[in-house]
Amino acid sequence: MTTPMPQQRLAQAFVQLAGSSVTEPSDRSGLLGTLASQGPALLGSNAATVLYVPDGRSPAQLTGTDEKPLLLEQEAMERREGPAHEAYTGGRPVRDCHLESSETEQRWPQYAPRAVGLGYRRVAALPMPIGLGHRETLGALVLLRRDDDPFPADVLTLAQSLADAAGCALARHREMAESRALADQLGHALTSRVVIEQAKGVLAARLSVTVDEAFALLRRHARSKQRRLSEVAREVVDGRLELGEG
Repeated sequence: MTTPMPQQRLAQAFVQLAGSSVTEPSDRSGLLGTLASQGPALLGSNAATVLYVPDGRSPAQLTGTDEKPLLLEQEAMERREGPAHEAYTGGRPVRDCHLESSETEQRWPQYAPRAVGLGYRRVAALPMPIGLGHRETLGALVLLRRDDDPFPADVLTLAQSLADAAGCALARHREMAESRALADQLGHALTSRVVIEQAKGVLAARLSVTVDEAFALLRRHARSKQRRLSEVAREVVDGRLELGEG
């Protein structure tokens, strides 16, 4: 039987998550570190680890409350095994497992005995979805405890709510980063186009040729020197490069 948790303490946990920035995993004050800290502080675990996978191209990021469980999860992810990997790839919670049961040892033949060797008896993992109702996840929250008592259902429900809140924040951060990257690309493309048009005008006036002939001259020079067309155009506009018709 669990003791009801004060509403103020719950509210503070969510406010703390909402106010945390997405920073490097080593930053304990960042969102990942804040989520991991809620394991021992609020959820009754002895250790907690957070797995974060920004996208399909970037390597997984891990942060946690203890170094040895952190290394355990890192090695498990490399082997594609363990509760974090299951919760992340399956998009479903690993509710509660006794690490010394035959079922768990068959399920995670490397992870389970190593976790037991570190003194842990039970584990649970909660996925971090990109939003409520979504199956796509950005990682998982892993909770470890040293005693044989199962994680209470209400505690795991709270843990999932915290993981949901973190997942939503991480998804927003990813969307903003992608939007900034796209804006930068579009801005660079527009700037390059403007410079190329300016260079065409400069060459057309200087050499008394058509704009199309000026562009062909720019492109031919860039290809012969294996340089970007925009770089050549910038040098022409700035007067650092003079091109002739020959």
